[in-house]
Amino acid sequence: MTRKLIHCDTIADYRGILASPGAVLLDGHNVVAAGSPEEIGATDLQPTRVRGMVIPPFANVHSHLDLSGVGIQPPEDSFVSWVEHTITPIRKMSSKEEVHAATDRGIEFALAGGTAMVGDIASTVAVAKQVHASVLRGVSFVEVFGLGSRETAAMDAIDSIPSPFGVSPHAPYSCGLDVFRKAFGTGKPVATHLAELPEEFEATMQGEGPLVAFSKKVGAWNDKVKKWNSHPIDALVTNLEHRKLITAHVNYIEDHHLEQLAKTNITVAFCPRASAYFGHTNHRYEEMHARGVSVALGTDSLICLDTPERISVVDEMRFLYKQGCRDASLLLRMATVNGAEALDEDPTLLTLEEGCVAGLLLLGSEGEATFDQAMQSTAPPTWILPLLSKKQVF
Repeated sequence: MTRKLIHCDTIADYRGILASPGAVLLDGHNVVAAGSPEEIGATDLQPTRVRGMVIPPFANVHSHLDLSGVGIQPPEDSFVSWVEHTITPIRKMSSKEEVHAATDRGIEFALAGGTAMVGDIASTVAVAKQVHASVLRGVSFVEVFGLGSRETAAMDAIDSIPSPFGVSPHAPYSCGLDVFRKAFGTGKPVATHLAELPEEFEATMQGEGPLVAFSKKVGAWNDKVKKWNSHPIDALVTNLEHRKLITAHVNYIEDHHLEQLAKTNITVAFCPRASAYFGHTNHRYEEMHARGVSVALGTDSLICLDTPERISVVDEMRFLYKQGCRDASLLLRMATVNGAEALDEDPTLLTLEEGCVAGLLLLGSEGEATFDQAMQSTAPPTWILPLLSKKQVF
């Protein structure tokens, strides 16, 4: 192992600002000590001096890496219009080679964004295998759809998903409750989109609205579709018991859901820039955190971002900072350890605690030395300790 001493302006992890100025003593990918230069003390090493803030890499708990081929696209007038005019053509017209290239691009952009772990929603098993074969840790969730008479086919598809991949029943408005029950019963990791749209409740509880109209148009709605007898969050929590579940977005909740979610093993995958892209405001992530709900950050797809050459939760942190969140500990917790725990990865890999670290990132540059300055910057993160190979064990 190669010993190294890094001196920088600031060091931080999920615990908040640890020291400013800061220092990290490494033996390979093992953190021997992290603190102020005075706390580290004298060593026989010549320090490597960098300007900016040093932090662990990120866990992006919700992404669609195989949608990275077309780049950023303008929003539509509605979610249904976006699905019809942006997503449907991509899914229908992309060849296997194009999907492969788009996924490779997504992996490249995730690494450029300082990502160590990812919760990726894969359109096919082939995409899941591609992401799994990369250096990124985490889980690839293979997406399934099935309503009414199509639920049996969706459940058969779930049975055919091999280990170590997870399963993602797309959403309550595109999968029947039995499909969710099937997913929960497999023992596989599960993720879904939940409480993302007001129209979701209209579709699931009343069987009407624009999502239903679109489903009928594409032949996904049929006379065997059953309405849900309760709010989708209530229904899923009842069937979840104590199993883990990653729920993307959760933009619209009722007050009683705060306590309800806190009693579950659910992680809310909040994608701030995607929420803004679709016009959703006033996400209750701070209330969720205060009530004990685990919230982690995701990016959704490159299509709805504003960083054309990277996919990074640091830009989600910066977005929330600009909206008024100044809590370094909360932002870094959502960007690292909460996501790692949701993905069944070792959260200490994304900390500056003694032991193995998945890598180190530098945020900011000359004149951007503090956490506040790094959050106001637009500079990409830089790897100053490369990402740990999944084959390396310490």
